[in-house]
Amino acid sequence: MSYCLNPHCLGPQNPEQANFCQNCGTKLLVAQRYRAIRLIAVGGFGRTLLAEDGCKPSLPRCVIKQFYPQGQNNPRKAAELFQQEAIRLEQLGKHPQIPELLAHLEQDNYHYIIQEFIDGQNLAQELAETGAFREGQIRSLLKNLLPVLQFIHQGQVIHRDIKPENIIRRRTLTLPSSEKQPTAQSEPYPTKDLVLVDFGAAKHATATALAKTGTTIGSAAYAAPEQTFGKAVFASDLYSLGVTCIHLLTNIEPFDLYEPLESSFAWRYYLVNNPVSEELGCILDKMIQSSIKLRYQSAAEVMQALSAIPSSQETSSISLPEKQTNTPSPPMGETGKLLTLPTNISLITTFKKHSGAVYAVAFSPNGKTLASGSGDKTIKLWELSTEWEICTLGRSWFSGHSQAVHAIAFTPTGKTLASGSEDKTIKLWSIRTLQEIRTIKGHAKSVNSVVFSPDGKTLASGSEDKTIKLWQVSNGKEKHSLEHLFDVFSVAFSPDGNTLASGSWDHMIRLWDVGTGQKIHTLDKHLFDVFSVAISPDGTILASGSEENTIKLWDLRTLQEKQTLTGHTNSVNSVVFSPDGRILASGSKDKTINLWDVSTGKLLCHWQAHSDSVLSLAMSPDGQTLASGSTDGSVKIWQFREKIHAEF
Repeated sequence: MSYCLNPHCLGPQNPEQANFCQNCGTKLLVAQRYRAIRLIAVGGFGRTLLAEDGCKPSLPRCVIKQFYPQGQNNPRKAAELFQQEAIRLEQLGKHPQIPELLAHLEQDNYHYIIQEFIDGQNLAQELAETGAFREGQIRSLLKNLLPVLQFIHQGQVIHRDIKPENIIRRRTLTLPSSEKQPTAQSEPYPTKDLVLVDFGAAKHATATALAKTGTTIGSAAYAAPEQTFGKAVFASDLYSLGVTCIHLLTNIEPFDLYEPLESSFAWRYYLVNNPVSEELGCILDKMIQSSIKLRYQSAAEVMQALSAIPSSQETSSISLPEKQTNTPSPPMGETGKLLTLPTNISLITTFKKHSGAVYAVAFSPNGKTLASGSGDKTIKLWELSTEWEICTLGRSWFSGHSQAVHAIAFTPTGKTLASGSEDKTIKLWSIRTLQEIRTIKGHAKSVNSVVFSPDGKTLASGSEDKTIKLWQVSNGKEKHSLEHLFDVFSVAFSPDGNTLASGSWDHMIRLWDVGTGQKIHTLDKHLFDVFSVAISPDGTILASGSEENTIKLWDLRTLQEKQTLTGHTNSVNSVVFSPDGRILASGSKDKTINLWDVSTGKLLCHWQAHSDSVLSLAMSPDGQTLASGSTDGSVKIWQFREKIHAEF
């Protein structure tokens, strides 16, 4: 079949031997020899078509790149990019991992580049088909492509658009024999089977050009910071290659891996069942440094670092951060030894910028950011390392809550924040853009509690309207509505996400099956309102704080009460477990915070934390820091300074 070269033709398919389009009359051959067979892709500056060379007996395949501006694109820029790519391809010669330039011409008012056809899949297609890459594949990719980058950089060319779509794996090369199958650490594809394509964004890097600010070109998700300002350097290509690698390792888009509040990629959070050696992790981290000075300066430097990694011996692996670990280490008490538990507290800082009571506090999963929700109708984000207010969400009249914010929660990835309000709504906020994503409506009264499931796909909310609602995070649709006799004050997911606990004004704690929405059991030994519930990281213990000034610990395996903790002199408003499950913190209307040994029920530490009721508590992912919010309008950050010995 012949494919018409007229981009506006409504009937582009033609017989194989036709010389002119039967629909529009356009000439079907480029330079009297290259015949388009089918369309491969359409972009902002033109099209790419699969073709064959009619002047050779074997009719070898080739690629026709047809350049013409579309929509709002600048015709002059299209022509410039066309000319630029042809020059770069010609300049780089016949490197085996760069498509060869076959022809460069203008015909019928369209510009054409004819280049070698690379038979294979690009890495974006491979990722979609086979899933996240293993360490051995990434090492092989780097050893394949770094010499190519070194070659083009020595030719004073910066590619400026390295991404999975522009790396093609040839199909024609033979993989290793079954006798030499790769392991997770070894290199599965030692042959030079990867080809770097699309030099349309490439730039000739002279000393003068590097000093100038030029046009921003490339794919934003992979572009180095300096490139976004039109000042690409050789190290910009190394950055893009590094981002490509972490995308392939995690199977998560770069924009979703990026933490704007930290100006870095949080890619390690997404290494699910895919360990990466510390050595390779450090290399990738240096490749994707925002600062050019902290990055590798040449492909040769990266190759040298890569060659230092043992190819066959096992190396230590980067494990998932603590925030994704739900099962604590076995308690030392099993061996009869003493455990050291944090007890002495020091006040790090106090945030006093809310003008109303602070009903909710929450740490981001990486522990670097704190969110607080207040009676002043706003949510504030705080950077803990600098004790700086990052921003206030909901300050403008057209976004945010119209009444007090009673609850907040981060998704497990930290990309989204949920807030529940007295205005009956739940709002989802993007931490990347600091903008409201969606408003969820469905409750008839104040939303008192929100919590995400461990997989981040479900949001649970407890309300003054006597219901708990389960929402689908992706679209905000209600999945289940569960009922108490009176107001619901608190909800908590089990670590496996299968069970939800809720505490209510009806003095009861109810356990629910998340999948079916059915009630599993009722715990009813409290005499007054249950203000707070929390489930231990190993899923075996539930803690509940009540208006009767007590905390009860429940064994979720037997559904029986284990013990009652007494020590507060007024209502217990908040309870939270440490990440290892060994300590419980409680905040009370008596203005104090208590720390408890979960195994023994012993009171470890007690202090007056605020000048009014302690309404909310949150523990940092590393278990070293505690945040508290109060009716006095302040947020306080406490650090565990010393430890005591407690027998288990």
